[in-house]
Amino acid sequence: MDIDRLIDRFLFSLKVRGFSDNTISSYANDLSLVSNFFKDKMLDDNGVGNFVLWLSQKNYKPSSFNRKLSSFRSFLKFLTKEGLCNIDVSSIKNKKYSRKVPRYIPFETIKKVMEDKKTGLFVELIYSSGLRVSELVNLRVSDIIFDAGFIRVRGKGSKERLVPVGNGTLKRLKSYIENARKNIKNSSNNDYLFLSSWGRPFSRQGLWKLIKRSFKKEGIDVHPHMLRHMFATHMIENGANIRAVQEMLGHRSITTTQIYTDITDKAVEDVFHNLEILK
Repeated sequence: MDIDRLIDRFLFSLKVRGFSDNTISSYANDLSLVSNFFKDKMLDDNGVGNFVLWLSQKNYKPSSFNRKLSSFRSFLKFLTKEGLCNIDVSSIKNKKYSRKVPRYIPFETIKKVMEDKKTGLFVELIYSSGLRVSELVNLRVSDIIFDAGFIRVRGKGSKERLVPVGNGTLKRLKSYIENARKNIKNSSNNDYLFLSSWGRPFSRQGLWKLIKRSFKKEGIDVHPHMLRHMFATHMIENGANIRAVQEMLGHRSITTTQIYTDITDKAVEDVFHNLEILK
């Protein structure tokens, strides 16, 4: 069986297991490198070693390298389980690197972007509720529980969690659903909360490009998790229990959440004086 058919079989298994389309797309993107490399090479221990060496020589950031390696390991584990290969993945090691404290975005900049008619609501939901972009694009209208003030979020591994939402954000969501969304083509036939002007759900990449463009106008280059970083920092610095923040962010390990406890004095002061944003 050639490498592309093996990859297709693996991706199909992810779909059967209930992985989201965005997650499967990420795996497919990572494994395209595997496809290219093993087109004319054997998928054996020697070939795997050469692939890891080849990948390490690319100019990837450690976090990107480790993600691609993780996808490759998952693929090999699947093949081994299916009896299609017998490769020991324990020797495939991640690059070690120090995790940096997330960069700080001035509150006034976030506030200004939240007022943008096109992307403001997206930014407000990420910043005030700590959603991932992938979670945002997967929201359904039925996930907004207006009476209780919660959003039902499908996180990594299709795990669901309930995230509280402020009254101001709920009012804005209600207005969007009852007005702007109704004017989108075929919106009545689609339960996805956020739709493009063509009536289709946004892709993770497509929505992030819109958000990134809004911040670019303010002279700030943001990455997808920076707004989540600011949300977590905001909550912790204003007295939130770190385990509660862990639950809201959908982190498996509390050590991931603990990185947000380190922040500059300027950020602490700014966040404290602008606590109103989450009310």
